[in-house]
Amino acid sequence: MKNTDLSDVLRPGCSPEEIALKSFFLGPQAENAPWLRELIRDVLDQWVHWRKDHYATDGRAISEADQQTPEFLRSVETFRNEVQEILHRFQSEVPNYSPRYIGHMTTEISLPALVGHMLTLLYNPNNISEEVSRVGLQVEKNAIGALLAMVGYDQSKATGHFTSGGTVANIEGALRARARMRNWIAAGASARKLQRYNGTVVEAAGMGWATYDQLMADPEIRSCRDEGTFDLLDKPFAAADAIRDVFGRSYRGPVVLVPGNKHYSWNKAVDILGLGTEAFTEVKTDELGRMDVADLDRCIGRARDEGRPVMMVISVVGTTELGEVDPIDQIAEVLDSWRENEGIDIWHHVDAAYGGFFCTLRHDESEEYLTNPVKHALRAMYRANSVTIDPHKLGFVPYASGAFLSGSVREYAYTRIKAPYIDFRSDDEPGLTTVEGSRSAAGAVSTWLTSRVIGFDRHGYGRLLARSVVAARKMGLGLADAHPWIRVNVARDTNIVTYCVAREGEPVSRTNARTLALYEAFSTEKDHAFFVSKTALSLSSYEALLRPYAGAWNAGWDTDTLVMLRMVLINPFLDTKETDISYINSFIEHLVASIQTRNELK
Repeated sequence: MKNTDLSDVLRPGCSPEEIALKSFFLGPQAENAPWLRELIRDVLDQWVHWRKDHYATDGRAISEADQQTPEFLRSVETFRNEVQEILHRFQSEVPNYSPRYIGHMTTEISLPALVGHMLTLLYNPNNISEEVSRVGLQVEKNAIGALLAMVGYDQSKATGHFTSGGTVANIEGALRARARMRNWIAAGASARKLQRYNGTVVEAAGMGWATYDQLMADPEIRSCRDEGTFDLLDKPFAAADAIRDVFGRSYRGPVVLVPGNKHYSWNKAVDILGLGTEAFTEVKTDELGRMDVADLDRCIGRARDEGRPVMMVISVVGTTELGEVDPIDQIAEVLDSWRENEGIDIWHHVDAAYGGFFCTLRHDESEEYLTNPVKHALRAMYRANSVTIDPHKLGFVPYASGAFLSGSVREYAYTRIKAPYIDFRSDDEPGLTTVEGSRSAAGAVSTWLTSRVIGFDRHGYGRLLARSVVAARKMGLGLADAHPWIRVNVARDTNIVTYCVAREGEPVSRTNARTLALYEAFSTEKDHAFFVSKTALSLSSYEALLRPYAGAWNAGWDTDTLVMLRMVLINPFLDTKETDISYINSFIEHLVASIQTRNELK
């Protein structure tokens, strides 16, 4: 394999700041285990003392005599044996902590996150209410504040909460977008019934808060709205008929505009909300797999002409397949234009479950780790109504930890549902509005502790993610130079590298078979030298990217899907100088050997 000169993308040497990053992780060989054991022992000891100090005069519930009985000892021995059994079973788990694991969006977890998670599990607060989480809810607010600041939201106006992951956070955004739309439609329909509003149902659905407040200041309109005739949530079918009668056009429901690069959780969200698959309108992607802004504008116009409100526009920061970043700034401009010129305010949700932490590099002008279009996109995220971020991905936090962020307290509190047995101490407790009832504080505490120890800025997380981007560049250049059949995808905004292995002029079906065979040599079904993942890009979602990409080797399109190997290069030790091997070079050598030695690949 020919060496590649990477001096233009790699900085020589290792600064003290970069060496300090090594204290944030256990290390591939558990190098930081000695002092971590001491810290965890201290955590356990303080937990034990906390329990002993509370109500110390109550006396022991488990006596020393109890602990010496044969039954008790047998129970403890059984417990020990079962723990050893499950520990033994986990020795066969996928070693996703290792730099050799470059498959999915999971990797080594940081030590602050690990200790924060373990510590919280010991105290076990339930973040549904202050009644059962005096500290956990406070820390959650602190952690949300750190994420809001990282994204660029005004913390005096924005809010949010932690979820079990990005899927639930996305559903949270969809629920609030629908609630706002239904309130505006109900207000517009009520005012139109009283002949005090002449907008269409599309205009009513996007009327904006100023118009809504003006209409609701009229007692008659407010009274008509409160009757519920036009409430699309409580009376969806009757309300649709009433809306048709008032606006003079059948109400077919809203549309949700999603790019072709969307995450599959949006299919779930639409299904759960009962909108039907016809609510989906897929916006085209461009030659880099990002949302096509011109097509977004066309889709909004087409929905208006069909008399269907756009409930929300979804853009992506860090797409699942390619890690691409949609042009958030340009999307915001399109939506601003519709609001200012057409009077239609459309909810914008940014699904940054994977890529949200790249905001730590959005203001970094000293290094071009991210391209200027990506930086512009990240700097515009605060303009969105809501954002999803998963700390359990690029936040190096254990599962399960997602977060939903809202730029407006008013839009966040879409509804308040109380339980008679829970005393909500204040109206801003998230338990009143969250999809999930009981919620662990572990994700919030893990995220807060990492924000305090590592830092959500370019000196902390920014350094870690910059290393991953550099590793992806090195891997991409090395692969492209290693073998003429390796076809590296040029769409690479962040730290995900995708490629297929194709011969000149062959049909795509043959390329797919070869790529799948290679995947088996690196799959997680058994221990391999390395682990990768795979994906499949369809012409229906990625035509602008796939046509020129596959055209470079004159591929024959006998199927509408191209299978690609996918590598998510998150691990902070992937490109370290300290180990006895170069993980990147070693992987490339293994891949080339697989191409050359497997007969079915020739």
